[in-house]
Amino acid sequence: MMYEFKVSEMAEEFGVHRNTIRNWINAGTLPAKEGPGRKYLMEFHEYQLLCEKFGREPHVHGTNHVNPDALGALEKADTEPLNITGKKSQLVQDSSWANACLTCGTCASACPISGVDGLDPRKIVRMAVLGMDKELIESTWPWKCTMCAKCEEACPANIQIIALMRKIRGSRDRDKVPGPIHKGVSMCLERGNNLGIPKDDFVYLCEVLGEELAAEECPGFATPIDVHGARVLVTVNSKEPFGEPDDMKWWWKIFYAAGESWTISSEYWEGVNWGLFSGDDEAMKTIVGRIVDNMRRLNCQVLLLPE
Repeated sequence: MMYEFKVSEMAEEFGVHRNTIRNWINAGTLPAKEGPGRKYLMEFHEYQLLCEKFGREPHVHGTNHVNPDALGALEKADTEPLNITGKKSQLVQDSSWANACLTCGTCASACPISGVDGLDPRKIVRMAVLGMDKELIESTWPWKCTMCAKCEEACPANIQIIALMRKIRGSRDRDKVPGPIHKGVSMCLERGNNLGIPKDDFVYLCEVLGEELAAEECPGFATPIDVHGARVLVTVNSKEPFGEPDDMKWWWKIFYAAGESWTISSEYWEGVNWGLFSGDDEAMKTIVGRIVDNMRRLNCQVLLLPE
């Protein structure tokens, strides 16, 4: 017998945050898998064991049980996406989307740019299912998408729309990626930040800002650059040192008032990973790896991404 639940329902039942339930699922502590309608499925005896572990009585309603035959039918819903040319889509992450998507329009109603260029998340999903890869990759709509995930949050069928958007973006030739994003990723890979600010200039600016802050309202303050053993490693959005340097002081004032131990790396300090937004997984991994290396090099315990 299977047990069906929503993340929010189980979080309320066990008195924890929704993200805790998701972490349990990701870690395997909660052996559940995605089911229909943004719900999850797990063996009922596994649910009972979890309740025993936390000293709780199983919370069972008639609707929590799923017929095994129905579950088998769900798992066999693997019809490959079709299109009018007979080609299989390379963009669709899960072939069951063809059956799961009801074209109900809930995603479209949640999208802040729905209707721009005559498109919306529902149409994007249907185009992908129909194998219209070329049209999607050449479209500018996925680049206008803010990646806010409101569409995916609203989807009753649990379609991974954001993963689809990243797949569309990642499938475009890099030299055809919108200029500022492509240039920012290339600049970050080459010089360590999206705007190409030289290391010496960045360090000098941080030191000057620190001196100003000490004179203004934080006696004895000095900007901590490359402090080994600091508790918090702070990354920076490159637009701040480039165009709004005084904004950096707000964080620093908080750290000063709290007596926090923190530092900024003199290199690879960029906190905005445009590889993520452009669908460039290799660039994203490189940029993340640099931050991880800084954490290890400076022996910090906490990473702060103010962005």
